[in-house]
Amino acid sequence: MFERCNFWAGIRNGNNELIAFGYVCGMGLEHGYMEDIMVHPEYQGKGIGVKLVKELLRESERFGLGIVTVTYEEKNTNFYKTCGFTPSAGGVWQLDL
Repeated sequence: MFERCNFWAGIRNGNNELIAFGYVCGMGLEHGYMEDIMVHPEYQGKGIGVKLVKELLRESERFGLGIVTVTYEEKNTNFYKTCGFTPSAGGVWQLDL
């Protein structure tokens, strides 16, 4: 899986247990695809997922990606809007030039 990832991020709790994870993959050009954003159920609703996604977007910018897309269920629309995505058939984040 990590062979095709541009980068990934995880968050651990005080016991060093992984509680959140996600990654951005792509062909290394200007477009990346965010996948597998996961937060352990006990830690959901505390802003951890938003912090994770925003960090992945900051890293996308540092990596030189101008566009990051993500596909999500409709019930997660507000979450991804909060993270900076513009809803469409999925979500699109584009670097402001």
